[in-house]
Amino acid sequence: RTGAPAPLQSFCRYDFTSVLDIFPAWEGRAAFLRAAVQLAPDHQLAVEYHRSRNEVLFAASETPVANFGAGPLRYPANGPYYPREVTLPDGSVVRPTGDLSINWRLKPAGLRTDRIETDESRALASLQGRLAGWDYDTAISRSESRVGDNYVGGFVRESVLRAGIATGLIDVFSGRPLDAAGQALVEAAQIREKVRDSIARVTAADLKVSRDLVPLAAGPLALALGLEHRREELDDRPGEILFAGDIMAGGGALPPTRANRHVSSAFAELGVPLAKSLEAQLAIRHDRYSDFGTTTNPKVALRWNPAPTWLLRASAGSGFRAPTLPDLYLPRFLIQVGPHSDPVRCPGGNPIGGFVLADQDCDTFVNGEFGGNAALKPEKSRQGTLGIVFEPAQGWALALDFFAIQVRDRIGALFSDTVLLTYGADDPVTGRGFITRGARDGQGHCVNDFGDLPTPAGVPCPIESLLLVQQNRGKAQTRGVDLSANGRFPLASGIVAMRIEGTYVHRFRFQREDGGPYFDNHGSYQIDNNGTAIPRWRHYASLAWRRGPWNLSVAHNFASGYVDGDGARRVAVNETYDAQCTWKAWRGLELTAGVRNVFDRDPPTSAQRQSFQIGYDPVNSDPRGRTFFASAKYSF
Repeated sequence: RTGAPAPLQSFCRYDFTSVLDIFPAWEGRAAFLRAAVQLAPDHQLAVEYHRSRNEVLFAASETPVANFGAGPLRYPANGPYYPREVTLPDGSVVRPTGDLSINWRLKPAGLRTDRIETDESRALASLQGRLAGWDYDTAISRSESRVGDNYVGGFVRESVLRAGIATGLIDVFSGRPLDAAGQALVEAAQIREKVRDSIARVTAADLKVSRDLVPLAAGPLALALGLEHRREELDDRPGEILFAGDIMAGGGALPPTRANRHVSSAFAELGVPLAKSLEAQLAIRHDRYSDFGTTTNPKVALRWNPAPTWLLRASAGSGFRAPTLPDLYLPRFLIQVGPHSDPVRCPGGNPIGGFVLADQDCDTFVNGEFGGNAALKPEKSRQGTLGIVFEPAQGWALALDFFAIQVRDRIGALFSDTVLLTYGADDPVTGRGFITRGARDGQGHCVNDFGDLPTPAGVPCPIESLLLVQQNRGKAQTRGVDLSANGRFPLASGIVAMRIEGTYVHRFRFQREDGGPYFDNHGSYQIDNNGTAIPRWRHYASLAWRRGPWNLSVAHNFASGYVDGDGARRVAVNETYDAQCTWKAWRGLELTAGVRNVFDRDPPTSAQRQSFQIGYDPVNSDPRGRTFFASAKYSF
């Protein structure tokens, strides 16, 4: 944190997490309009329009200045800030010679700051009613989402910054503020412009009809049918600077992307009363994707009321999830990930020879290749449930639902830790393709060797990039139980209402690759399941008292602890309390005020390092302390 080298290290590190925005500044506006007209006693026409605009200002750590594939950045030996003598932590003195390869944090340019502007709209027209004995509901809609990315400060053109450093006028050594000449060179490299426009559209039409077909002894046989067709579009437009890729630590060139697909679907549901207290539901859905082909998924469900206070229910079926257009078609781009050490050239942070550069191969950032993967297959699943509901009295109910789900061809990306630590040492042998290394030229030298000594013939060349795109990664299995309980009773001329919703996960395991071993994720942190843990138990419980226009409530949020990412410690339970009061002032006006995290509790400490938010798990906890809120709603 201080910048001083640790006693046993030959380099120091910058605590980039200390300057990250945990919750960026946000401003939003939204409007919703709906109008309906009764065309006839059995037919109603409705139109809806929703529009929202949001602006987020997000700041990340200053730009790292290092070799990200275009060669080291070198400070000239004749520069005015060249260090003639350097005293190491052990007291020895080093006198450098020649141009110096540098790793530097560009604090004079300020934090890398983006202003993200999103504009979302949705228009819908629907018609519903009853015609020739059929209940019908049909609609057409169009949704659009526009996102613009603006660089406000801190991002720099690599070519301009390289030229500035080569003059020697930028002090990259002392950490003191730059003089006017050096600061002017940094300012000349700054990028302050809109760098990206992305548009996603969905145009859809659907029709649903239902009716009772024939009367049976236990009730009518009911049928529901539905059709849907939609067009999905993606139009990603990087600005000139992104297309050129001339951004320090910016990931390389990013070409524009346009993609679309058509999806047609049809479903049928049949409600079959088998007895007065027993009903079956048979359903089937067929989907046709223009880029994947077809899939058909059935479902069977049973519902049995053996007594007025008891309900038993069960279901079994299959599912399907197609990869999104960005999953498939976004262009590949590079983002620096790490810090990491090359498992072959610098295992455990120890260079294997003088040809290994400590600032290039050891404990440094490497390029991760992200983006779309047109070879993705859709996910397919099978699931089953078995539930029981007990209602001993009016207003009191308890429900337990057991579930089991298996997903195959699961879509996800490996993390850089896994690629290097699990597959890195043998990747050159197995040919999995997760790691791309520099090639050798006609003389047998590595083209990305930048040290004074060439890499020997029997040693792999330095890493150029890690493959971190979305992939089909085998199977995932989970099972557990959902619990729901609620009750109410009169108290002090009002009504007390209690409710709890919780989930206990008995198993959650997944594969990193098809046919590979399973990794247990329930009650333990695993980086390759979105970099998180699955708590064994979590719940939301609330207690409310209502009287007239007043509603007072408190809530308890709880998630059990788990084994941390290092495997050596446990993350503590995560629990917070919320409270709020609502007053229905008069007809149509509702005022609400409350407090989240009443006791101002910090999130439990976690050693995970897959997120830039270091020190806690941002997936399973909220870093916000005590937060006050208020709202007003008027309905007419």
